[in-house]
Amino acid sequence: MYNESANICSNVMDGNLPGNCASLVFPYIPMQSSNPKVYGQSEGLENGTLFPGLNLPFHKEIQSRLNCNNAPLCELMALDFAVAELGLYLDTHKEDQEAFALYQKYVAMYQEGKAKYEKLYGPLTQTTAAQNSSYNWLENPWPWDYSAGGAK
Repeated sequence: MYNESANICSNVMDGNLPGNCASLVFPYIPMQSSNPKVYGQSEGLENGTLFPGLNLPFHKEIQSRLNCNNAPLCELMALDFAVAELGLYLDTHKEDQEAFALYQKYVAMYQEGKAKYEKLYGPLTQTTAAQNSSYNWLENPWPWDYSAGGAK
């Protein structure tokens, strides 16, 4: 219930918002054109989007929290992010051959990088661990236990 003397809404937590407790919001949904500019995979991960036109101001908070001390793992995360972002873009822009070529390039880079990483440090996922001769998923060190210079 709206309390005029305290100028607060007391029933917000039960899911009811009277009209005078909430202002109207006008959503903005940017439309992507074909052949948009793209960030590199690492910059895309830092910004929360591969596309500068979709980079919204609240992503600055995400950037301030991204702490990536394991360079090889961060690179894989960035490539995986770029593959997912480009895949979403291609869902609505399947005729964009430049984006598709970039998608194929990032997929190949991710697969190659993941194979090299797992050869050095062990499996990144349980499904990869299942491909080994024994189940080694729970063996230490974990992928995030490595720093850029090696194990912690």
